[in-house]
Amino acid sequence: MPDSRKPAGTWAAWALVLILLAAAYWPVVGYLIKNWWIDPNYSHGFLVPLVTAWLLWSRRQGLAQAAGRPSPWGLVVVGLGLVLLILGRWGHELFLQRISLVPVLWGLVLTAWGWPVARATLFPFAYLFFMIPLPYLIYDALAFPLRLVAASLAGDLLRLWGLPVLVEGNIIHLPRNVLDVVDACSGIRSLVSLLAAAVIMVYLWLGRFWSRALVVLLVPPVAILTNSLRVVIAGILAEHYGPSMLEGATHDLVGWLVFLAAFGLILVITLVLGRLEGRGREKTT
Repeated sequence: MPDSRKPAGTWAAWALVLILLAAAYWPVVGYLIKNWWIDPNYSHGFLVPLVTAWLLWSRRQGLAQAAGRPSPWGLVVVGLGLVLLILGRWGHELFLQRISLVPVLWGLVLTAWGWPVARATLFPFAYLFFMIPLPYLIYDALAFPLRLVAASLAGDLLRLWGLPVLVEGNIIHLPRNVLDVVDACSGIRSLVSLLAAAVIMVYLWLGRFWSRALVVLLVPPVAILTNSLRVVIAGILAEHYGPSMLEGATHDLVGWLVFLAAFGLILVITLVLGRLEGRGREKTT
C-alpha cells in the first residue's frame, strides 16, 4: 500500500478513524458473519474479504507508486456511505447497512491516497458486494422462477431417462416418489457462489471484455442446468433405492458433486477463452 512512513499525527488520525469505523459497523459485521455461518447460500462470504485482501496485498508495490495527493471527493463518498448506514438503521434494513460499508472503505482510500490508488482498488472493493446477502424480497423473486425452470427441465430429463413424470409447478410426480424442487435445488445457491468465483476468474485470467461477459452470462444457465441434473439424480436414486436418497448424507453429497461440476465447467470455459485470447494476441504480433 502507499508509503507507510507517516508522522505520528497521521497514525493517530488513522487510529481514530478505525476506532470510529469499528464502533459504527461492529454490529453490522458481526451479524453478517453470523449470516455466513448459518445460511448456506452465503457461506462463500468468508472467502470474499480474503480475496479482496489478497488482491490489495498482491499489488501493494504498484499502489505505493501510484499514491497521489489526498482527494476531498473521498469524503463525499464516505458521506454517501454513512447516509446509507443511517437510513438502514432508521428503516431497520440490514441490506442498506451492509452495502454502506463498501463505499465507506473505498472513500477512505480515495481520501487518503487520491484517484490513482482509488481507481486501482475499485475492483477489489467492489468485489466485497458478493459477501452481502440479497434482500429476501429479491432472493424470493429470483428463487421461485428458478425452481419452476429447474423442475420443468428435470422433468424433461427424467422422461428421457424413461421414467413417467408429471410436473406441477415445482413439484415432480414420479411413480414411487414426489420431488419438491426447493430453493436448494433451484440453482439460486450455486448461482451466487458461481458468480463470485466466475468474476474473480475472468478478472485474473481474461483480458477482453467479450470473454469476461460471456463467462459471467453463462453462469445462470450452468447453475440451472447442473441443479436440474441434481434433481434428476435424486429422482433416479429415490426410484431405485427409496425416498431416503432424497435426504441426509446422500442428498448433500450429490449437491456438492453437482456444484463442483458446475464450477469445473465454468473453469474450463474460462481457460479455453484464455487460450483463445492468447492465440489471438500471437497472431497480431
